[in-house]
Amino acid sequence: MTKWQKNAAYALALYALSVVVLRFSSGGQEWGTALLLALMTTPLALWMGWLRSRLNEQAAEWGRRRFRPWLEERRR
Repeated sequence: MTKWQKNAAYALALYALSVVVLRFSSGGQEWGTALLLALMTTPLALWMGWLRSRLNEQAAEWGRRRFRPWLEERRR
């Protein structure tokens, strides 16, 4: 499975899960409303996942490039 196909399958699964959750939650939206709301929430959820992984990568990179030792290492 290519990366594009994997991302498309993940987005489709997230969309379907969002529709089901919105339709059968305690508030209970109609099917049309649930489809439209899921269409708006899916890109937001995908972006938030991308942002989280990007911030984790940057934090790991910053940890490798740190020029001063951490406080715990200075006391040794």
